[in-house]
Amino acid sequence: MKLAALVAAWLAGAWLGLRADAAPLPVLLLLLAAIPAGILLRMARLSLWPAVLVGLVLLSLFRIEATEDAPVPLVSQDSQPVAVQGRVINDPEATRRQAKFQFAVEAIDLGGGFEPLESRVLVYADPPESLLTRRDPFFRIGDNLLVEGLLERPKPFGGFDYPAYLENQGIFGILRSREVALVAEGSPGNWRGKLFDLRRKLSSNIENALPEPQSAVGRAMLLGYRGQIPPDLKDDFRKTGASHLLAISGLHVGVMLVLSMGMAGILIGRRRHLYLLLPLASIWSYALISGSPDSVIRAAVMGSVFLSALALGRPSSVLPGLALAAAVMVGITPGVLERVSFQLSFAAVAGISLALPYQAKVAEWITNSAESWASPWQPWVRAAATWMATTAIMSVAATLATWPLVAFYFDRIPFAGIFVTLLALPALPFILGGTLATGVAGLLHPALGQLAGLLAWVPLTYLIGLVSWMPAPTVSGSWVGLPLVGTWYTLLVGLLLTFRPGGGQSRMHRWLISRRQWFKGRVAAPGSARTATGYIGVSGLLVLGIWFLMGQVLSEADGRLHVYFFDVGQGDSALIVTPGGRQVLVDGGPQALSAVTSLSGVLPAGDRSLDLVALTHMDSDHSRGLLEVLSRFQVGAVLEGRNNQAGELLPRWRAALDREQIDVITVQSAYRIELEPGTTLEVLNPPRDPIGGAWKEANNNGLVLRLVYGQVSFLLAADIEALAENYLVGQSDTLDSAVLKAGHHGSSTSTTPPFLSRVNPMVAVISAGESNRFGHPSQEVLDRLVEVVGEEGVYRTDTDGRIEFISDGQRLWVRTQY
Repeated sequence: MKLAALVAAWLAGAWLGLRADAAPLPVLLLLLAAIPAGILLRMARLSLWPAVLVGLVLLSLFRIEATEDAPVPLVSQDSQPVAVQGRVINDPEATRRQAKFQFAVEAIDLGGGFEPLESRVLVYADPPESLLTRRDPFFRIGDNLLVEGLLERPKPFGGFDYPAYLENQGIFGILRSREVALVAEGSPGNWRGKLFDLRRKLSSNIENALPEPQSAVGRAMLLGYRGQIPPDLKDDFRKTGASHLLAISGLHVGVMLVLSMGMAGILIGRRRHLYLLLPLASIWSYALISGSPDSVIRAAVMGSVFLSALALGRPSSVLPGLALAAAVMVGITPGVLERVSFQLSFAAVAGISLALPYQAKVAEWITNSAESWASPWQPWVRAAATWMATTAIMSVAATLATWPLVAFYFDRIPFAGIFVTLLALPALPFILGGTLATGVAGLLHPALGQLAGLLAWVPLTYLIGLVSWMPAPTVSGSWVGLPLVGTWYTLLVGLLLTFRPGGGQSRMHRWLISRRQWFKGRVAAPGSARTATGYIGVSGLLVLGIWFLMGQVLSEADGRLHVYFFDVGQGDSALIVTPGGRQVLVDGGPQALSAVTSLSGVLPAGDRSLDLVALTHMDSDHSRGLLEVLSRFQVGAVLEGRNNQAGELLPRWRAALDREQIDVITVQSAYRIELEPGTTLEVLNPPRDPIGGAWKEANNNGLVLRLVYGQVSFLLAADIEALAENYLVGQSDTLDSAVLKAGHHGSSTSTTPPFLSRVNPMVAVISAGESNRFGHPSQEVLDRLVEVVGEEGVYRTDTDGRIEFISDGQRLWVRTQY
């Protein structure tokens, strides 16, 4: 209790220092006055504790007031063009469009020349050409850069105080770069560089072994890379109150702690405290490979305190020990006390730690109750029951410990979050362990990584399905204030002290004993548990292998042509799968993972090969997604037109082709590719001489393809407009096609009446993003198409989702996602 009182006094002083604006000198005088006050109490033979506690409050207050510096804003307006020089100070992360990293500013130019300045900003940047030989995200820790761009003040969003969140990390601006120059490369030889290299290798192995979005979710939960999670899936996690599962925090460290303690107990035994070294090494290894964010380091420190208490044989000292660790961290960085991540991590770890004695009693009761059940299935039933009970207790403990903070800071209580967490926690250890095994196995051989990926794919798919289908009822949490938060935690601690297990005093323990009779009399046929365990293990491996092989067999070509038009938002991406199984990807969509995610939905698990990739033109809504495809897939060759001579992404495209050593086939009109006997890809555009007299006409000189299989044909019109359409009408004799992919996302500048009349399609497809800012498709084009193919013959990715055409060369079937 004395330690708890000292910690409470220290934290109270820190809280006052962060909230109040007191001058250091008066606080120092009051602190000195505590000394004679203590002497007087001693002379009066009274307790010194009041003076000690008051003195500790004042000391903590003085510590903050004497050292706190007011942050200096980098810009005096919402946004301002700047140039800054400095270095990358964290492991950069690839987002869906750019790289993101923290940047230590050493000098800034606001228009009058460079001036020295020490600050931090969050940078979103495309790499310079000098870094394109590296793999995405191109930048690395320690790189010294000159960055020019627009410096913005962070703004709150969705009720979340984003500026305060960044300020607590020492970040005072967001810099969206226009140009980046490498001044000096970071040294990869130090231990941090090697650690981050290992982290990226693990991430790359997970990318190569798992489909999307399972890969993105797995990397977020294991390594902290959250930038490539699809926005709609991220929104599902947020709506169901499960966002905390994606952000590595005290919950993940707690799960890793419990999981590694269980494994250590099985491998080493619990008779000696040596087994505690394995969970200690596990949580710190996890903290390092996750990028060492402050929240995880704090949770690892708290987990170490918990393990120390167990090693000393004083599990009851866990909570004071955690409080002491929190006080030390606040002493080092006072601002951490106001960080939501710190409070949530402390609450989650404390809740799990306090619930572990109950978990131990429940596990003991399950073990004792199962002893009378003489069956070869007894060890498995006992393990499953213990596992489910453990995850349920951990889920309830973490939820009870954190919900008031969630409601207080985010003004919402996601009721679904309690059930989602309860249902997701049993999968969490398998996700973390399976994803880690996938990354490590990939270091040995890619095939081993893909095999290990099966272990992670199942729980990841379960979690994604859970948050996608779970209803998301929420209640406003605006009524939750500081008094309620304080009252809740006071009552919670009081209940824990009143109903603690042990010594026969716990009501829960007595109830569990009374329920032991439930298992009595359930005796099955005797057998060898060890033999049964062996049989079951071997059978499980055989089933897993057979399932994998059956998946490969069933995924073989079915003898029909399949053409998929993917829903990639405001962009284009289509996949052709020939009757013989050849795979051709045309364009990649506007986001980094547009094509990769779409391909994961239709290709067999583990299939990372494409026979041909076609790029119609370099506009980012067609080309950006192909950059990731070149990195993750084995590509036979790339097909591009003669127009790819300019574009924002052209340097990255050329660098990716060189890095992956992929052959490039440059084509023009009249070029024909026989994909296989009976299936032909015809190139209709661009012509030898550019349309419009210059290659800058990227849309009109785009790659137009016509796929022919038997009596069925598809015309993929890229982004061509009226000028190119008129050229094709006058020059090409073979425009008629059963399916027309309308040009330029249904823009009013395309799909002209003469062109539509010559193509004479039965069905039309428009690839456009929902509620896009361009207003595509135009009503004028829709009316033209309806007049030719009828209202039921117009398919749109923004309303129908993924569109699949299937043909045997004579007939045509259509299947839509929605």
